[in-house]
Amino acid sequence: MRKSVLVLALVLAVASGKPAMAREELLRPLIELARLTSPVISPDGRMVAWREVRASIDRNDYSAVWMVMPIDASSPPRHLADAGEPDWLNGAMLPETPVWSADSGALYFRRIAGGEVQVWKAKLKGSAATQITFAAGNIEAIRSLGSGGRLLLAVGPARSRVRSAEDREYESGTLIDASVDPSRALYRGNWREGRWASARLRGPWFAEGGIFEENEPDFEVVDTATGTVRTASASEAAHYVPARGPREDMDGKRVAMKVPSGDGRGDALVLSDGKGSALAVASPGAAPRLCRAEECKANHIYTVAWLGDRPEVFFETRPESNRSRLHVWNTETGAVRTLLQGEGLLEGGDDMGAGCAASAAVLVCVEASANVPPRLVRIDVTTGERHILAEPNRALADLGPTFRRMQWKDSTGRDVTGYLALPLHEDGPVPLFVNYYLCGGYLRGGLGDEYPMRDLASRGIATLCLNRAPSHDGPYPNVEAYRIATDGIGSVIDKLAREGVVDPSRVGIGGVSFGGEVALWMAMQTQRIRALSVANVMLTPTYYWFNALAGRDVAGKLKSGWGVGHPDTDRQGWREVSGAFNTDRITAPLLMQLPEQEYRPTVELIARLQAAGKGAELWAFPGEMHIKWQPAHQYAANARNLEWFAYWLVGDIDPDPAKAGQYRRWRGYGSPSQARTQASVSMSGKSP
Repeated sequence: MRKSVLVLALVLAVASGKPAMAREELLRPLIELARLTSPVISPDGRMVAWREVRASIDRNDYSAVWMVMPIDASSPPRHLADAGEPDWLNGAMLPETPVWSADSGALYFRRIAGGEVQVWKAKLKGSAATQITFAAGNIEAIRSLGSGGRLLLAVGPARSRVRSAEDREYESGTLIDASVDPSRALYRGNWREGRWASARLRGPWFAEGGIFEENEPDFEVVDTATGTVRTASASEAAHYVPARGPREDMDGKRVAMKVPSGDGRGDALVLSDGKGSALAVASPGAAPRLCRAEECKANHIYTVAWLGDRPEVFFETRPESNRSRLHVWNTETGAVRTLLQGEGLLEGGDDMGAGCAASAAVLVCVEASANVPPRLVRIDVTTGERHILAEPNRALADLGPTFRRMQWKDSTGRDVTGYLALPLHEDGPVPLFVNYYLCGGYLRGGLGDEYPMRDLASRGIATLCLNRAPSHDGPYPNVEAYRIATDGIGSVIDKLAREGVVDPSRVGIGGVSFGGEVALWMAMQTQRIRALSVANVMLTPTYYWFNALAGRDVAGKLKSGWGVGHPDTDRQGWREVSGAFNTDRITAPLLMQLPEQEYRPTVELIARLQAAGKGAELWAFPGEMHIKWQPAHQYAANARNLEWFAYWLVGDIDPDPAKAGQYRRWRGYGSPSQARTQASVSMSGKSP
């Protein structure tokens, strides 16, 4: 009820044209919005199920449920079953695709609870969901084996064996070799499948795995009618096809995605040569057929699905940054038709590689764009007509400042695209906050959703989210990408300043991952930045040595991607790209809010800046990976970023006595643009 009061207050504020609430504003409702993922259509084409996940800041946890409704929207969505705990990879929520029974009367799904993953069954009519597998190892994937009521299970190693191996290493010590990331806790420091587990590096770069080297799972078959479980035959196990595979095929192009039709139509393939994608079909006993249409030769094909039993493949491209374009390819005639151009994303939710659900008649997609929070839509595959099925976040669509899609040119004529939100009730040039990298879906805080862009705009700060521009081929592509980003951001700032929209002396920038790297690069290479905040590890000699053990590939990638070699001999290369060698150039105050797994190598940067008398501070969040996934941490990071940029760009000071130490510390870094005390309540409180 108290949360409803917050939403009502915000709605009234917007409707009346008055400024919204002063302090908490949209932080809490935006973190706790409903995230929709994994839609799947029943075999009879009448029903659709999907997962709905909500964060709770106060519980620092998530609730997940399976929802279901008729595709014709003849009745509203309803709760079907508890979905257990979401699974995460480096802080990003993974999709979870369930399987319908052949008669469309039940849904089978993996359910994670307390470190155990089993298959559960939820009937559309009748009793509550029931557990149907009791495997000793966690179920890694499920596949339907057709109309016989059989499911193929991919089963991981026994949970007792995994825990015993972790405990043995705890007691005897861990050999530090190429499988150990020194930035991670040795013992149970990664959240995997609903528990804290010991993680190891199991592949190139920072590919994550468990305590055992990755091997093919065991395959079993469960009879859903009797519950009988047996070992899968070789022909049954062949139905397990990872969504993305590493093998080379078709003239040396990598098969980036493989989607079986389950019948004689063959497999739909997305092929990649590292520069672009191509679409093909490989049928048994026939030569592969390539799609020759221009639409099939995109820079990247994101998702693919067969349209029921039709000789047609649906696929998604994004020729305009973070705007889905849906196409249908007839594999018999070769014709391609464009079904729909979205204003934002149309996919399987959370942009984690899962696509829209597809049948012979409709697609069901999660739709989200800059000002439209996630909702479920039905799209007719013949006409492209769109119909809203479920809209659990509708109240959010009317709240906060509105983003406008913009397009500019940089100094070389390259397109720069993004979204701009201007503060209401402000005259004259205003401060500007920039977030660079990915601006897909509903805009909350950029990649990782750590920068409260709508709240910043409500504080009188124009907010700009810019999409990453493609970089050129050539040596040191990451450094070139930084230069392209700097040129694009600078060109937009200059244009908005010439138009009298923003004050170029009050520009802040913040980002995660590549966006954080760009923020620090701009602070090193330009004098445009008044304050910055980053949320990811930075390149330092400590980072180099942490990842230079024999058998690791990081040193080679740093040389090819960034142009840096051995720190003791390549001083020029490190001076070019590392903040640790550029403390003299960095003048803007720096806030770092890093996950536990990335802060350790970055202590060197903070220590060097502080030794040079620069304003810099580092916060680390326990248990976090690359992206912060714990709701309480997301809230704390957003709140601190809001206060940081409001202080440096506007001069706002929270009068809460508990914050006095924070502002004393920040005053020691320099003077804000102007000083004013914000008469408001503190963000440290609970739900209003």
